[in-house]
This record gives sequence, structure tokens and C-alpha cells, in this order.
Amino acid sequence: MHITISKISWLRLTFFFFITIASAQTVDLETLGKGKAFKIGGGVSANGIFYHSDQEVGREPFTYFLQGNLNIGIYQFSMPISYSYSNQGEQLNYNLPFNLNRLSLHPRYKWIQGHIGDVAMSFSPYTLNGHQFTGGGVELTPNGPWKVSAMAGRLLKATEFDGDELTIPAFQRMGYGLKISYEQELYKIGAIAFYAKDNIRSIGMLPVEQEFGPKENLVLSFEGSYKIKKNLQANVTYATSGLTQDLRSEPLPNNTGSLSGLFLNKRASTQYFDALRTGLEYNFDKSTLGIAYERIAPGYETLGAYFFNNDFENITLNSGTVLFNNKLNLAFSMGYQQDDLKNQNERAMKRAVGSLYATYNASELLTISGSYSNFTTFTNSKVNQFDVINDDNLLDDQYDVLDYKQLSQNANININYLLSQKEDLQQNLNINYALADVSNAENGVVRLGNASTFHNGNVSYTMGLPNKELNITTALNGTLNTIGTDNSTTWGPTLNMNKRFFDKTLNTNFGVSYNTSESSMAQTNITNLRLNLNYVLKEKHNFHLNLIQLFKNLSSGNSNELTITFGHSYSF
Repeated sequence: MHITISKISWLRLTFFFFITIASAQTVDLETLGKGKAFKIGGGVSANGIFYHSDQEVGREPFTYFLQGNLNIGIYQFSMPISYSYSNQGEQLNYNLPFNLNRLSLHPRYKWIQGHIGDVAMSFSPYTLNGHQFTGGGVELTPNGPWKVSAMAGRLLKATEFDGDELTIPAFQRMGYGLKISYEQELYKIGAIAFYAKDNIRSIGMLPVEQEFGPKENLVLSFEGSYKIKKNLQANVTYATSGLTQDLRSEPLPNNTGSLSGLFLNKRASTQYFDALRTGLEYNFDKSTLGIAYERIAPGYETLGAYFFNNDFENITLNSGTVLFNNKLNLAFSMGYQQDDLKNQNERAMKRAVGSLYATYNASELLTISGSYSNFTTFTNSKVNQFDVINDDNLLDDQYDVLDYKQLSQNANININYLLSQKEDLQQNLNINYALADVSNAENGVVRLGNASTFHNGNVSYTMGLPNKELNITTALNGTLNTIGTDNSTTWGPTLNMNKRFFDKTLNTNFGVSYNTSESSMAQTNITNLRLNLNYVLKEKHNFHLNLIQLFKNLSSGNSNELTITFGHSYSF
């Protein structure tokens, strides 16, 4: 172990001290006999997906998902329990260092909140930020000025390398965190400590080509804010991270040049990084004005987050206001961004960045909104609308996305006009245009073929007949994409009908769409039929059935796919 007992005893002792306080709490005698002693509530759901295709695809014919949450209450004590289970991971022939199935308990008594099982907590963007772990945590939020959060658990499970290129080998990684803050009316101060370490002996020897070793990480962070005046506030956050890339590397004399270096034993692969964010916020009338500065050192990393963007510096000015009798809402941000802070790359990227958001309520019938931004240096979204229209898996929203890591700019304009708002007839016209421009910069240079532009246009008309519980929507969608050096177009109409029956307990939806895509490489025609049924029984049971039939006319031949999703949920 490379942090001595004396160096980390303060962290462990403090952590278990607060755990002891939480576990020692007893039921308040003043609450006995008052109100309902025992309460139970929650919900369970079960979903299944049947999939059939006349082509060879790497998708299982049947997948099920079981999810639920249960909340048990005894006076002021509550015990929420949640679980998620699926056979989705069983179809994988490779290993992952985390669990796809999860079970967690979240007991709460007054200002004491616990987390037990497969859970996630966030302390700050620079320390622990949403990383799942298997273990326990506690949040103490009494009425006084002190607030405390703590966690301990396994961040990654030991995963041997089995030769499969898809397997993600990993050492067992344990993590510990503590956050303490003190809040007063005029100021707030806080401190965070996060420590993670891999167990060298948890797996066998790895092939040299894997190029990774057991790690150790200590992150210390301090944050604070101060109200200079009633409507003027300053805030600052500073974090320092000490990261050893390979615990097997040679020990070196301790480095006291970094705060984290005072507690983390240094090795040949140990590096120290820091991050800083500070700003001022001023509120007046119906407007806000703020200035912020952020600097993330090259290589900054914390094992408490899955991904971290580093080696950049931002200076931004932001403002928001309301004009013309609250009809126009404006928000904008502008600033300067640069990378290569230590002049280590051949080229550096410097650019002006900004964003603008505006919504104009011209009348009760007409609303116009628009936005533009080029702040994002990486994006993770479906930028092509037909990826959504032709999606036949209703439970994959968090996976089927494009992952770009580069410069990007986005623009959007939306016009919504109510043609009619009568008691027996409602009509609505919506026009939308979106632009997404993304480019992959290598050492600050965008090379030929590394830039992509997505133009998405949509015009839709909706007619509602409230007396008949019927809505009909027609739409025309079009997309023009320039991906690298190749241009492609996709367009097509959509018809959707929604009808409710039996006192609104049965909701039905039928949709049909057709879209054709053409590029220099191929031409594709897709017909999409969708049917959705949703039935509510006694306000507690919800049954749903979804059918999606795709007919694809591809350059390589024709194919069809059928997806049936069904399920039941029960709340009590």
C-alpha cells in the first residue's frame, strides 16, 4: 500500500465516524403514535422484446428487463429499494468490469440519507462525479450549517483478460470519498477528498500489448462562495489530483509541489494535475450577468468519473434578460477558449466561443425560438433525425448514439403556430430546422474528410378533435448530410394517429413513415409501420404493447425486421 496508515487514517476515521452517527440514530419517541406508523409504496415493471429479421444480425431474439422500486416507511424512517435486472448481459461472450444488473437500498431518517448496493454519488465535476460503485454511502444534511457526504465501495470488479478483443480487463478498484461543507447566509466553504486504488493481485499477468497497469489516485478539492452584496456573489472551486498510472513502477522521493503529493507516495509513473473554476454572478431587475474562468491542466484525470475533458482554458461572459413585457427571453454567453496550455503539441487551438438562446412569444398563437452555440468540444447525441424515426429498439436511448470528440457548433430555429384552438377543433403547425457541424481536430487542425455537417428540416401539421379523443399528425422530414467527403440525402413523410378509448384508459397510436436515402455509395428505402397500445387498469396497472415493422430496400437486397415490445407495470 502506497499511502501510509498515518496519511489516510484521518479520512477513514472521519468516514466511519459519520457512518456510526448515521447507524446510531433511533426512532424519535415524539413521533410514536402520531400519523400513520407503517407505509409502503412503489412500483414494479417487466418488459420483454421479441426481435426477428430475415438477415443475420448480432441481436438476441428475446430480451427482458425487470425493474422496480419499493419504499417502506415507518414514521419518519423510509427505506427505498430499487433494482434492475436483465438477460442483456448474458448474450455477451466477453467480460466487462461492471455489473449490468443492479440492486440498491436508500434508507432515510430525517436528515440522514443512506445508499447501499449498486449506487452512484456525485461530489463535484473534478472529484467523484456519477461513477457507479458497489458499496455504501451516506449524506447528512441537518438544519445546521454542516453538511457531510461519504462513500466507500468497489468502483471496478476484477476482470481477467480472456483473449477476446472486446473484453475490458481491469484490476479490482476500491474507492473512498468524503465531502464536508459549512454554509452560512453570506458564505459557503467546503472540502472534498477522494481516493481510489487498484488491487495489484486481483488479476493475473496481462499481455504487454494491453498497455495499462494498476492505478492509484488521490483528489483533494476546495470550494467556496461569498455574497459580496445582496445580488452579487463570487464563487471558486480548486482541485488537485495525484495519479499513479502504474503501481508497479519505481518508488521516488515524495513531491511536495502539489497538495495531493503531501499524502500520495510518488512513483515513476505518478503525475500531479490541478483544475480551477471561479466566477462572479450579478442579478438585477429581471436580468443576470456573470463572468467565469475555468482552467483544466493537461492530463487532469480522476478515477471517480468515466470521462474527463482536459487541457483547455475558458473565459466566458454570460447574461440573460426579459424584454418587451416578458415576450422576449434572451440568454447569451461569449468568451475565449484555448488548449495546449503547456505548449506540448505541434499546434494549438484558439477560438472565440459563444451561445445565444432566444424565445419570442409574439402572441398567444405564435411562438418563435432559436439557439446557436459552439461551446461544446465533444458531443454525444443522435444528430440525424432518421436514426430516431427508424429506431426499432425502444429501450436503447442511452446507447445508440454518435460519439464525436472535437469542435462542434449547433443552430436551431423553431416556429410554432396555433391555427385553431376551438373546443371541437385544434390545429397546430410546426416548422423546425437544425444544423449540427462537427469536425475532428488533430493537433488543432481539421483535415480534409474530418468535418461533417448535418442539416435537419421538419414540417408537421397536427389536427386534434378533443370531443373524439383523436389526434392526427402529418409531417415531412428532410436531412442533408456531409460526412467527410461524401454527401447524402434522406427525406420522407410520416403519418401518425392517436386515439383514446374507454374513458381514456386505452391509448392507441398508429404510425407509418417512408424515407429514402441516397449517397454516392448506395440507395436505401425504408417503410416503417408502428402500433402502440397502452391500457391503464384501476389507475395502478399499466399494460403496453408496441409493434414495429421495418421493410428495407437496400442496394444489397431486401430485408424486413419485426420488433415486439410488451410489458406491465404496477404501482402501489
